Amino acid sequence: MQFKKLVFIVALSSLSSYSQAEQSKKLDLSDSVDSYKAMLRVVGNLDGSAVFKDWDATIMMVLPGEKPKPILRTIGYNAGRMIAKEDGSYEWVTREVSYYVDLKTGEIINQWHNPISNKTVCILDVVNDPVSNAFPSPGSKNNHFAAFSQFDVMGNVAALRWDVPLKYPNALQPKDHPAESTGENYVASEHFIFFANTEDLEQPKSTSTNTHYSWARTGPWLPWMELGQTEGYLIYSGHGNKYHSFDELSSQLKDYTLKHYPTFTDAPTSFYQPNETSWTYYLKQKKAGKLKTNCN
Repeated sequence: MQFKKLVFIVALSSLSSYSQAEQSKKLDLSDSVDSYKAMLRVVGNLDGSAVFKDWDATIMMVLPGEKPKPILRTIGYNAGRMIAKEDGSYEWVTREVSYYVDLKTGEIINQWHNPISNKTVCILDVVNDPVSNAFPSPGSKNNHFAAFSQFDVMGNVAALRWDVPLKYPNALQPKDHPAESTGENYVASEHFIFFANTEDLEQPKSTSTNTHYSWARTGPWLPWMELGQTEGYLIYSGHGNKYHSFDELSSQLKDYTLKHYPTFTDAPTSFYQPNETSWTYYLKQKKAGKLKTNCN
């Protein structure tokens, strides 16, 4: 009995040591399962707490044959929460706001003089709730998000690149909304590069990884610009940071949000859809008769 007891204790000790060794093993960013876990930690926080990713971008107007011209800035943030499911997958639930800023004064503005139409138009803030996705569990088959988890390791820094081409039916069809619609389809692209410390990404017990990221976007005229199908498009060029509380955002973002959209100070706590876009939000405001005609 004493011998069997000793063998059992040794076995338990070995199992415990193995478990601890596995838990302390660094993530291998060249491994598809480990890199996917690292990607989820860059996106959100696996402990279920909210994260905030802000942005500050210049918007440039591109007309055929002309040099791109900076016309506005946009500042905003996304408030997101990663919700773990029993099958190992995650629900990424978020909402976001973005405001338009005068290039010279740096102030958030509610009207803009359109140099193409030579008209002053009322601006509609970006108020999207929700903007959510479901992430399959690491290692799951046919995971279309796996392509978004390929890190480029460059010594102490690793980069995660996302290129997202978009085309889908426009919520604002030209026959019904000729002044606001750029066509039957919404065509755009989003481009992100997330940068993080390589050692932070490799930490086995971490639930979230800090990141600074660049963001670029090509897209059609915004509905409130009232340019219809005028030839041309917009380029967005900016960057942002990831934070773990609303209080870490800039005072300009916090003050404006608290005054106008106080529910956006926290991330959603459950998954719901359909997702909102600037185009669907504009349509809802228009149908409800809430679009401003007096910009003040």
